[in-house]
Parts: sequence; C-alpha cells; structure tokens
Amino acid sequence: MISISAFRTLLLATAVSFLLTACSTTHYTGDNISGPTPTHQRDASDPTHDPLIDAPARALMTCTSEAPVTVLQRVNEIPFACHDLGVSATLNELRDAGWRILRLDIGEDIESDSHVGFPVTVQVRKLL
Repeated sequence: MISISAFRTLLLATAVSFLLTACSTTHYTGDNISGPTPTHQRDASDPTHDPLIDAPARALMTCTSEAPVTVLQRVNEIPFACHDLGVSATLNELRDAGWRILRLDIGEDIESDSHVGFPVTVQVRKLL
C-alpha cells in the first residue's frame, strides 16, 4: 500500500508535469508578423475589400477633416477624407485598422452657425 507522503509526492509530480506540458505547448493563433500571406490577401474586386486594412505596412497617408472641428462634436466623431486610398474614416476607424497618427495640424479658425471651428489635417502611418 502507498503511504500518504508518497501519494502526495506522486500527485505533486503529476500536477507539475501537467503544468510544464501546458506551458511548453505552442498554440498557433494564425498571427503572421510579416503580414498576411499571399493566399490571405484580399482581392480589390471583393466586396469585403477594405483599403484601410489592406494597405501595405508602413504606408503614409494624409487625411483632412470633412467638416470643421467645433465644440459641438468630438474630434474622434468627425470623418476624415483620405484621398490617397479614396476612403472616409474617423480617427477610431483608422486606429482600429492599424493606422497611427504621426502629426495633427489645426488650421485657421472658421466661423459657422455661431460656432468657431477648425479644419484638422492628420498624417497617419500604417503600423499593424
């Protein structure tokens, strides 16, 4: 018959072996650091094609606000026209697609509807 201390040692050794096995097993998540493989790239004629997501890494683009930024709206609610890709997107949509702001320029103030607004231009780079 196995003594209690031997049983505890055996139980501890089994738990440690399960832990080490779980920690050392690689789990493939499908991530590819260098970007999508050619078989996973989208075709431009595909209706699910998204130019913001499919843009090449390190691409640089300038976008301008479609309306002046005023106190009536937050800057992340304003759509920006990105003529390089032919899209219109908010700052949140740009961020979610892997773009990061490099520069934000605020233009001369414009008065409309008794509110002062500013045209905003952002320069963004595709990082993810």
